Amino acid sequence: MKKVFVLVVFMFVSFAGVAQNDTTESSSEITLEQEKEMVEVKKKVEKAEAKAKKEKKEAAEQKKIEKLQKQIKNKEKSISSEKKQIEKLKAQLEKGKVKGTLSPVDIQKKEDKIAKSQMKIMKEQEKLKKLNRKL
Repeated sequence: MKKVFVLVVFMFVSFAGVAQNDTTESSSEITLEQEKEMVEVKKKVEKAEAKAKKEKKEAAEQKKIEKLQKQIKNKEKSISSEKKQIEKLKAQLEKGKVKGTLSPVDIQKKEDKIAKSQMKIMKEQEKLKKLNRKL
């Protein structure tokens, strides 16, 4: 009877060992499948991050271009304003010379203002050229 009992216990132990081996194999298969899924998910996440980074970079580039365009418009407006100011000063100077109401000091002051405005226009035009090169 003892022998039969030992034989039965031995059979349960061996079946339990076999059952454990089967479950570990299936769990390792599950683990491999999970690892494959994790790798796929990781690749998708990396692609999404790369796409988001690219979009962010494009947005920053677009913003930079818009800023340059705004600066160019401001420079052009400034140049136009200075040209109008020069024309106004020249007209006043000519009118004053014709009427004879300007003293030599006043004439010199107006000419100095005109020269100063022309220098400012030249500087603004140089800045405008640099901005256009950047664009």
